[in-house]
Amino acid sequence: MDAEIRVAGGRDDDLVALQDWLNNEDELRGRVGIASGTIGETELGSLPDLLTVAFSAGGAGTVLASSLIAWLKTRQTSAKITVEAGGRSVTLDIKTAHDVRPLLEEVLRSGHDN
Repeated sequence: MDAEIRVAGGRDDDLVALQDWLNNEDELRGRVGIASGTIGETELGSLPDLLTVAFSAGGAGTVLASSLIAWLKTRQTSAKITVEAGGRSVTLDIKTAHDVRPLLEEVLRSGHDN
């Protein structure tokens, strides 16, 4: 299963910083990719839009949830992270990270049921 992760409202380099952070997790290393949008006719390139994280059933979803929350806590940003998996999504920010943790873990597990 893949999870798609978007970062909005933070700094321009937040998505790349999150990718580096997630790649430092043993269970996620090599499973995190960055995707860019399509390039318009008048654009020289596009900014990365989202991260994709491939993981299987088991502990990787829990590791991903914990790592996302830890990353938010280390940032001095107003960034919001939206995680989508299995047709469901959840958005968290530094203020709501702990409150939505059970929902985040449920969303990450839900993709294995489809």
